[in-house]
Amino acid sequence: MNMDDLSETIKENSEESAFRLATYYLSFKSRTEHEIKTYLAKKGYEDTTVDKVLEKLSYYGFTDDRQYAINYIANAIEAKKKSADTVKLELMKRGISSEIIEDCIPVFSYDINLETAKRIGKKYFYRKSNLPYKQLKNKLSQLLAQRRFTREIIDDCLNYLDRDEQIQSIVISNQEQYQSQAVKLAEEYFFRYTRKENNPYLLRQKIKHALYRKGYDMDIINSAVEEILNKS
Repeated sequence: MNMDDLSETIKENSEESAFRLATYYLSFKSRTEHEIKTYLAKKGYEDTTVDKVLEKLSYYGFTDDRQYAINYIANAIEAKKKSADTVKLELMKRGISSEIIEDCIPVFSYDINLETAKRIGKKYFYRKSNLPYKQLKNKLSQLLAQRRFTREIIDDCLNYLDRDEQIQSIVISNQEQYQSQAVKLAEEYFFRYTRKENNPYLLRQKIKHALYRKGYDMDIINSAVEEILNKS
């Protein structure tokens, strides 16, 4: 066997080895071409070998980035845990081309995005309903923004909470709890601020501002502050 034949044999063996490894890698779950390419490169295979393997995988229908994106988006819509922008980012990280993403993502419509945000919002409310309602909404807004929902979606989600009869019923029933929390905080702020503030008006305003930043309504704030100051 001459050197050319030997070189060709080694090349074929390398491609066959890489192909077997790639199919094993795919046996666990679907992968993008980029993921397979990265995996084989880490195993030490040359670019030319990897490209040949990807061609073969595509020929046999083992890889299809478009179908991968379609399935990924469909699963995200069904799970109702992620925004469309988050899904787009995740597909980009997996090496799906922007052309394929932009072609497939419209199925993740505004209404689907909103329903997902509302599901997250309701779940968050029931978990954090002990918080002052305004503070809860501020925290929820931050959470939704972190999950890459648009400002419009976030606003519509918060408006939905404001209109939901069951949620608002809980908010109303929690008023005594909010009041008790506000009084306790007002006491803490009173003892903290009286060390440096002798002016009664400024002291009152500082306590009110502190409670407002915590998300309490002005009626609760005024009542709590007056209760504490009348005790002092």
